[in-house]
Amino acid sequence: MISCMAGGLDRGGFLRKLFLLDAGAEAAQTLRESWKADRSGTAPKTIPFTFFRPPGAPLEPTFLARCTRCDLCMEACPEHIIVKATEPLMGVGTPIVDPALGPCTECGRCIEACPDRALLPREDRRMGRAVWHAETCLSAEKITCTLCVEACPEGALAIEAIPSGGIQIHPDRCTGCAFCHHACPTEPKSLHLEGRPPVPLRGHPPIPKRTP
Repeated sequence: MISCMAGGLDRGGFLRKLFLLDAGAEAAQTLRESWKADRSGTAPKTIPFTFFRPPGAPLEPTFLARCTRCDLCMEACPEHIIVKATEPLMGVGTPIVDPALGPCTECGRCIEACPDRALLPREDRRMGRAVWHAETCLSAEKITCTLCVEACPEGALAIEAIPSGGIQIHPDRCTGCAFCHHACPTEPKSLHLEGRPPVPLRGHPPIPKRTP
């Protein structure tokens, strides 16, 4: 039996907007403003600007050199969580996963739809990783809650409850799918997701043209 407290927990004073990054310019602006505006001494000071490519995306320079912005991966996604990036650092028009819209089932349809080898079936499918926050987690307060562990497709291989209290993430198996985040009952969430960092704009290659 799982016992989880209803209602919000705000002891840590975390930035709600950043526990799951929204896609595009809004997320980037939120991140930048948080670095400058927060003076409370309770919120994280160095949350990195990261984002999520669809599963099978190679390293960012290779991805940007191959992606033609055809939108086929976005159209193929049955969960409708792949959207167009609007932030230049991500590559305007490139596909990114917005886990705020829902978790990724890693079905592979986006990879199958890609005609440009920007998404590869043999590539590492880890989009990012979950990061645990003890300040708001019920299990750290000796309240039995393992909803995040139960929701994870990898189970205890990627995330497990520690007998002494708390949650442990195994980044070598965590894919950043966001199932744990959506299952977490606390407010703010006790798990946020970190994706890949952007490549500086000067390192972005020209948008490739598809070869007939």
